[in-house]
Amino acid sequence: MGTNQKSLLFITTQLPYPPKSGGTVKSWNYIKDLAQRYDLSLATLLKDDDADYVEALKEKISFHHFLAEKHQTARSAKTLLNSYLGFPCLNVFRNYSPAFYKKVQDRIHESDMVIIDHYEVFQYVPNNYKGKVILHTHNAEFMLWRRLAELENNPLKKLLLKMEAKRVAKYEQSIFDRSDLIFTTESDQELYHKHGFKLGNVETTYHLGNEQLLDLEDLNFSDTELALCFMGTLSWEPNIDGLIWFLKEVWPLLKKEFPQLKFYILGKDPDQRIKTVVQEDPHVIFTGFVKNLDDYLKKTRVYLAPLRFGSGMKVKVLEGLYRGVPTVSTSVGAEGLKVEDGKHIMIADQAEEFASKCIQLLQNETLWNTIKKESRILADKQYRWAPLFDRMDQSVKKLI
Repeated sequence: MGTNQKSLLFITTQLPYPPKSGGTVKSWNYIKDLAQRYDLSLATLLKDDDADYVEALKEKISFHHFLAEKHQTARSAKTLLNSYLGFPCLNVFRNYSPAFYKKVQDRIHESDMVIIDHYEVFQYVPNNYKGKVILHTHNAEFMLWRRLAELENNPLKKLLLKMEAKRVAKYEQSIFDRSDLIFTTESDQELYHKHGFKLGNVETTYHLGNEQLLDLEDLNFSDTELALCFMGTLSWEPNIDGLIWFLKEVWPLLKKEFPQLKFYILGKDPDQRIKTVVQEDPHVIFTGFVKNLDDYLKKTRVYLAPLRFGSGMKVKVLEGLYRGVPTVSTSVGAEGLKVEDGKHIMIADQAEEFASKCIQLLQNETLWNTIKKESRILADKQYRWAPLFDRMDQSVKKLI
């Protein structure tokens, strides 16, 4: 490490390795870049099986300091009630660890600047910290709760979700006020401005995916199966909701047209609600964790992003663009991407239209090839990591 390099502490909610979800894909690529520019320290909570990968991460990146603490708090009614006792919102409470707090406080004042990766860990920045505070957002968090509330039919749950959306919005504004620089997507900036937030010094970022997929050879329609594919974290509520909607409302329409159609769902530990909807349909295949995603992507004819709520750019959709697997997405799934319906992707929000667009791609090889080609051209031109991180670092340099 160069003696003239500034010191930077990157605080995040979970180990950013291996990059197995949209959030960790961005965080992993970002810390790799930051390690080349700064004396980088990492502070991370360890969740699920994160502890199993700590040594592998440290072999890939040399950190000035590495701070970690095992911590996991489940979502439950009790957790929600406890979050009202001195915490601004549910997920801040779920990511609070006294032991981790002490470890961070012992080191944070040595750092010239700190990057807060996810709003939940802003709580670890003390009020007397003298360095620069950079907030790296992954979503317009209040909007996740608002959209979830809009989809909820149970009156009590709807009320609680609306209340949580307000709590999150209040907290987001408070940490925006304390940040010297905010990185957020263009679409999330629009949401914040629309709902009256004051952002201060804000710069645009993106959430990209595995750009190495662009280096793989083009797919061929004739090599694909009569199959659909979904890829994502199967414990993440927007993915759970989207899959349940698709399996209940769209899948039966497709099965009438194609009785032998397969649906590959890629990801480990699917939520029980997803399994219950499937009811042991032999054509819905849960693959579990997949080491080589291309084994499935190259044989998939249509890639799906049936998201009904969320915010920001969706990594799962970008993966489809990179690989050139024609994708059918909701407008929420395509949010923030400079895509045209019918050219780079197919977009539909109603079940019948979503099914119709899947059917078009399953049958129409000419349309399939057009979208395959145009999606990869767009991804190569607009969504590469190196130029993104160069632009982000220019903004950081202005602070220091």
